[in-house]
Amino acid sequence: MLDRNEIWAQAAELGQLISESPVVLAYKEAKETMESHPEIKHLLSKLRDMQEQYERLSTYSTGPHLKSLEESMKETIAKLDEYPEVQNFRKRTHEVDQLLKAVTDVLSTSVTERVSQE
Repeated sequence: MLDRNEIWAQAAELGQLISESPVVLAYKEAKETMESHPEIKHLLSKLRDMQEQYERLSTYSTGPHLKSLEESMKETIAKLDEYPEVQNFRKRTHEVDQLLKAVTDVLSTSVTERVSQE
């Protein structure tokens, strides 16, 4: 039987294997490509600024200025969505999420089956 430290070590090893998988490597490459594009970089910075402004303003008020800011954020997101680099990044992000979900499902099923057998 493994003790808690051995389980953590095995989990860290699994994490390392996942981080070196083709799915994660493709994600990293897509992220680098997207972040190195000057126009995308500008739009992402603009979006972050608007999100911070929205958070600050929404804490203290509501009204048309917030609606206007929401619309500007939606427009900026729509512009970002037009770039193939952003589309590829989102696709790769989804693939990493699916991989992590699959690993979680396998772990959960394995534990459940073993517990129910005892």
